[in-house]
Amino acid sequence: MNEDGRRYRHPVYDLLLSGGGLSVGLTSVDRVLAWGSASSLWVFPMATSCCGIELMAAAASRVDLDRMGTIVRATPRQSDVMVVAGTITVKMAPRVLRLWEQMPEPKWCLAMGSCAISGDFYRDLYPVVPGIDTFLPVDVYVPGCPPNPEALMDGLLRLKEKILARQPAPARPATPAGMIAPSIPRLGDPYRDPAVSEAQARAALELVPDAEAAPEPESSVAEAAPAVEAPSLIGDRAAVEVPAAEHREVTRRLLAEGYRQLVFVAATHFADEHVEVAYALRRPGPESRLASWRVRLLAGETVPSIADLCPGAEWQEREQFDLVGVRFAGHPDLRRLLLPDDWKGHPLRRDYPADAACHPWR
Repeated sequence: MNEDGRRYRHPVYDLLLSGGGLSVGLTSVDRVLAWGSASSLWVFPMATSCCGIELMAAAASRVDLDRMGTIVRATPRQSDVMVVAGTITVKMAPRVLRLWEQMPEPKWCLAMGSCAISGDFYRDLYPVVPGIDTFLPVDVYVPGCPPNPEALMDGLLRLKEKILARQPAPARPATPAGMIAPSIPRLGDPYRDPAVSEAQARAALELVPDAEAAPEPESSVAEAAPAVEAPSLIGDRAAVEVPAAEHREVTRRLLAEGYRQLVFVAATHFADEHVEVAYALRRPGPESRLASWRVRLLAGETVPSIADLCPGAEWQEREQFDLVGVRFAGHPDLRRLLLPDDWKGHPLRRDYPADAACHPWR
């Protein structure tokens, strides 16, 4: 056909025809966009648990997700694939949903690991969402606990096939068990070598220090602060009970003696409805020693806060208020820390149901 008699003319079309060795390809815009999306999956990492470590390993040199155009972005506004890697709690769920809504269309979700897929071990616990698909649409599930980087790569390849097909991913053989099984079989697995269990047990016993053999340093808080019976606070297996009225004075004297590292503030609710709040301070240095004590509270009683004496106690006391319901008198900001502000009750009390509902997340 004479080129001058062509019915269709376009500058780009003319350029392609005039170039030597060039060929013309015809396709639809949808196919081009699908090819571009499938070849440049930008991941927004929602890594909340141990599966996040496997996600990091997948981006490292051994697997290298970048070879298929997949990179990890730190902002949802530049990502089109959310990889949910780990357990999602009811407090985290609305944040995950907000980040998902900030991602531009088209976008896809990949659930990585048993906890993201179904909640796994924690499914029936009060703070855990029983599967990310309860509030997000999931395109690809990658099973395992945790799945290894090769399994994640397989899941991304399945997502790529789904994008190109513009329909559910085609059926393929299940991922081989060897790809998602740990290198050392778990305790109780039928194919675990008994010699491995014996070796781990021996190693654990060898690492246990002999508490009775360790010599006690000669100095003690008792010499400087006999009024608070400090000898019973140092090195005892069971922490001594201190009246709530003397609790702050004990803290002051220990701080004066160099016990300036707050180790923990932990509360326990007992069956007879009393609560015990345990404290521990450590004296750092060559002669490091631990001082611990506990305060017993009956129903409705409060314990004086030590947040002004030990700044690290502010969040720890908030945690015990949040989970156990202990009220610390004089605390500067006593409110929820781990759970939403509208959460009802305190989940680490013995009378709290473990499978409590929290609409709409569980």
